[in-house]
Amino acid sequence: MKQVSERLRELRKIQNLSLRTLAKKAGISASSLSLIEAGQVSPSIATLEKVCAALELPITSLFDETPGESDPLVMPARNRRRVYSTTSHATVEPLARGFAAKKMQPLLITLDPGGEVGEQPYAGIKGEEFGVVLSGTTLFEQGGKAYNLGPLDAVYFDPHQPHNWKNPGTDPATILLVVSL
Repeated sequence: MKQVSERLRELRKIQNLSLRTLAKKAGISASSLSLIEAGQVSPSIATLEKVCAALELPITSLFDETPGESDPLVMPARNRRRVYSTTSHATVEPLARGFAAKKMQPLLITLDPGGEVGEQPYAGIKGEEFGVVLSGTTLFEQGGKAYNLGPLDAVYFDPHQPHNWKNPGTDPATILLVVSL
């Protein structure tokens, strides 16, 4: 989480925004944003999405590094960055970092039993999203409807509409999520 906190601070400073200004745009308190940037709290994935929306950047920008060459990007599982959110009870693994001019961001999200991406439904800022449950069971919510998804069930959706992922099961659930940029 430390790398994400530092990257968030860097992105805020690049846009020349104060803590207070960014927090207000994101709909969170300045003290909460300060704690997140200091790495003292583990925000939910939905909170990170709100802050990135206020920066007018996709959440994937928190995981990106300086763009590299356009050669194929191979990311062995043992070398992937993993960020754990204690609030969401979820691990997020970006599956493509440092690839120049990418147009999508694949993420592997593992929800612990009882975990959820956000405390309540949240919306993204642009693009489209596609998710497929690789293991476990999830509850995908959007538009006041809930969809029970099991292994290999998929959903293609508009992330502008409030949505959420939850794990109502007793085993971890793993979702492959692809976000267009």
